[in-house]
Amino acid sequence: MGQQIINDLNNVTIGGSYVGGNSITNNYYNQQTQKDVKQGNDKTIFLSYNWHDGETADRIDKYLSRIPGITVKRDVRDIGAWKSIREFMKSIREQDYAVLVVSDSYLRSKNCMFEVTEIMKEREYADRIFPAVVETGIYDPLVRAEYIKYWQQECDKLEAAIKGLDPANAVELSADLKRYKSIASSIGEFLSMVADRNNPDIKDVEVQIEKAILRS
Repeated sequence: MGQQIINDLNNVTIGGSYVGGNSITNNYYNQQTQKDVKQGNDKTIFLSYNWHDGETADRIDKYLSRIPGITVKRDVRDIGAWKSIREFMKSIREQDYAVLVVSDSYLRSKNCMFEVTEIMKEREYADRIFPAVVETGIYDPLVRAEYIKYWQQECDKLEAAIKGLDPANAVELSADLKRYKSIASSIGEFLSMVADRNNPDIKDVEVQIEKAILRS
């Protein structure tokens, strides 16, 4: 049995960059409460996506959450009221796997790309991620170059804005700039790695994810 959680956050900004849209998130757990601590051989999957791709994320979440021994970690469930969004995003490194819904909106989102840079800190990160490719343009190197250029420009704009401020008043903005630069320097590697894979069709990617996990 499942529960539906109505997410009515139309045009509301959370934590500075999560812009909500009305969506329905399905919570499927065979009447069990999701727990933070893994038990036995249970596997955890971090679902990384942009809210513009909520329908795709809902479908993947619904399917994977029904698999015994699988716990899907997702922002709309696992970020408690007044809890840190950034700390939740950092927890991507603590999970067994991460499903990344790679769309145009995803690749232009600082929160989504922050999650990517976090998982890339892990030595064997490529073996722990399942790209669910929505933006098939990334197979074209010219398109990949445009995303790299986009983040370089974002860095330049933020750096220019900070220059007009007293350094003592721009500590947090400087930290943001550091994260932007990390994204700019990592996105080329990330996109090349994803483009090099034989990624399943987005229409049944959740089925292929299940098969891959069961084989591991």
